[in-house]
Amino acid sequence: MNLIRNLAGLMIILSLLPIGMMAFRYTADIPFVYDEISDELALVQLREILLIAYDMHFQDHVLSFHYKNRDFTLSKVNDKLILQPGTQIFLADIDEMHFENRNGVIYVSYERQGKRNERVIASSEGFYIDLFSDCDVSDDLADRFEE
Repeated sequence: MNLIRNLAGLMIILSLLPIGMMAFRYTADIPFVYDEISDELALVQLREILLIAYDMHFQDHVLSFHYKNRDFTLSKVNDKLILQPGTQIFLADIDEMHFENRNGVIYVSYERQGKRNERVIASSEGFYIDLFSDCDVSDDLADRFEE
C-alpha cells in the first residue's frame, strides 16, 4: 500500500513538472524596470521635505525653498535632480527636466530614454502653521501671569 502511494505521488509530481517549467520560463521573460520604482521612492522622500518647506519659488529648472532654517535649491546638475547645499540625489540619468505649476500644484516633469514622466511633488501654496491657528491676533504674546 505504501508503494502505491509513493508511486502515485511521484506521478503527480512528474505531471506538474512541465507546468512549473513553463511558469519559470514565462516569469523569466518579464522585464523589470527598477528605475520607476526607485524614482517613486525618491520622490516620496522629496515630498516629505517639501511638505514642511517654506517660501517655495520656482523657475523653469530650479525650485528654491527654505527648510530647517536654511535655503535649499532643487535643480538638474549633470543629468541628476539634486538638492543643494550638499548633494542629495533624487533622480538619476535624466535627459530633460523642468517644473510646472498647474492648479496650485507643482509638478516635476522629466524625460529618461525617450520616456516622459510627470509627478506631483508639492503644493505651491505651501504649508504654514499660521493657517491652523485659532488665535484671532497673530502677534498676540502669551502671558503666563495672566489668569
